[in-house]
Amino acid sequence: MITKRELFKRPVKIPPQHEVNIDKLLIAINKLRLAYGKPLQVTSGYRSLDEHLAIYAAKGITDQKKIPMKSKHLEGLAVDLVPVDESIEEFHKWIKDNVELLEQIGLWLEDFKYSKTWAHFQIVAPRSGNRFFIP
Repeated sequence: MITKRELFKRPVKIPPQHEVNIDKLLIAINKLRLAYGKPLQVTSGYRSLDEHLAIYAAKGITDQKKIPMKSKHLEGLAVDLVPVDESIEEFHKWIKDNVELLEQIGLWLEDFKYSKTWAHFQIVAPRSGNRFFIP
């Protein structure tokens, strides 16, 4: 089971509306985790704005026009996961083979062209409405 603690890099004060989102996100990703049947690791969960900006600064990106300032991570609506015991390619394949399950759970994903080494899940539809979307 993926826990709330795994969604945070460090202790952070969470606005009440984000707590509600995080609880919904945990329900959804744990349904996914149960169906997958293998361990998953959170590589990025809830982010404060400061953490979000620091992630991009570490990549050399400081221009906020080039930073996704509407990231669902900032609201507790998204999580990035990687498999523990198999390759990301195998996990991506499993995901593609289980799109109906993702629909039932209410999860949307970034297109794997943009998340080659992880899988980005969110519990709100993107503007396109596509199950797999371009960030």
